[in-house]
Amino acid sequence: MKVTGRPLLRFIEQLNRLGSLVSQCCLVLLLVLVFHEVIARYLFNSPTLYSVELSEYLLILLAFIAAGWVMQEDRHVRMQSFVHLLPERMQHFLACLTSGIVFLFCGVLIWYGFKAAYIAWRGEYHSSSLLNMPMWVPYLIIPLGSLLLALQVIVQFCTHVDKLLTGDNR
Repeated sequence: MKVTGRPLLRFIEQLNRLGSLVSQCCLVLLLVLVFHEVIARYLFNSPTLYSVELSEYLLILLAFIAAGWVMQEDRHVRMQSFVHLLPERMQHFLACLTSGIVFLFCGVLIWYGFKAAYIAWRGEYHSSSLLNMPMWVPYLIIPLGSLLLALQVIVQFCTHVDKLLTGDNR
């Protein structure tokens, strides 16, 4: 769903495209990391100490940072069998309603995610592994990804409201 004419909405879409690129890089890095771990463990009998933990963090980053881009490309899973039977205006109304619900859910994830990251930062929490990663870093991934998703939900909400008000069903 591409937006034209509104600089702020276009900026949000560019931000989500950047999130998509970060996710793609994380996927490649995850592939290399797991491949390296398999070779090190099974060929050289020398497993790494960091591979599993970094893989988990990369997987979380990959999923959350790409969520806004997935919404932008209209690729999220949804039930459409009933909605397609409704008139176009009702479909846009339901899309606005759904966007509001998703926005509220993102708000909860953003609020509690930042709260958890702040507590981990203030408490100087670290992972219990030998990597000793400060836990506020992976905790921060969830609210940042949710923020990108929430911003994209705003873009979609505005698009559907425009279609409702103008009667444009494209």
